[in-house]
Amino acid sequence: MIIQFSTGGRSGAGETRGGMLPLSPDMASLSVGSNNFPTRVYENPPDLVDWLAAQMLRHNVKPEIEAFDLSHILKARDMVDKGQLAGTPYVQFVMGVKNAMPVDRDVFDYYIHTVRRLFGADAPWCAAGIGAQQFTLNDWAICSGGHARTGLEDNVRLDRDTLAPSNAGLVTRAAQLCEKYERPVADWRQARAILGLRELST
Repeated sequence: MIIQFSTGGRSGAGETRGGMLPLSPDMASLSVGSNNFPTRVYENPPDLVDWLAAQMLRHNVKPEIEAFDLSHILKARDMVDKGQLAGTPYVQFVMGVKNAMPVDRDVFDYYIHTVRRLFGADAPWCAAGIGAQQFTLNDWAICSGGHARTGLEDNVRLDRDTLAPSNAGLVTRAAQLCEKYERPVADWRQARAILGLRELST
């Protein structure tokens, strides 16, 4: 099992967004820059980003860098260079949020290029698509050697006319893409190793 918390804007305001980090989950999301959301600005001011990163270092929490924009990947590199992030970050491309980065294959491919250029060819990365774009981003990520995010938080449908029965239904659909592209599905031990998480005693 991997336990991940969110420090996103829906978790509160200011430092309350990191109030759960002393519980030392395995991972926590970290948005390193601001961007537009459908009806508001998703604010991630530098002082808050720095504080959240420091709390993650203090409590041995692996950040998942949520990249809503190319500049967020470059910011993650800068934070690594300054010692604000430990090891190789796990970068997740978020595409399809209204008023933010749309689902664009050329941009997606350049994101991959940028992660590999800045963090190395073996750096792990993930992609998330919002709403109807979830399946598209699952397909692009899996066929391109990355990892895929799926689930009801981002999308509630299997297709235009069918509600997803559960998270498991969306996971099954992503696993079918893994089979299509001959990408084996990691078990929990392999997933922890890929993400660079601490080993657990069994």
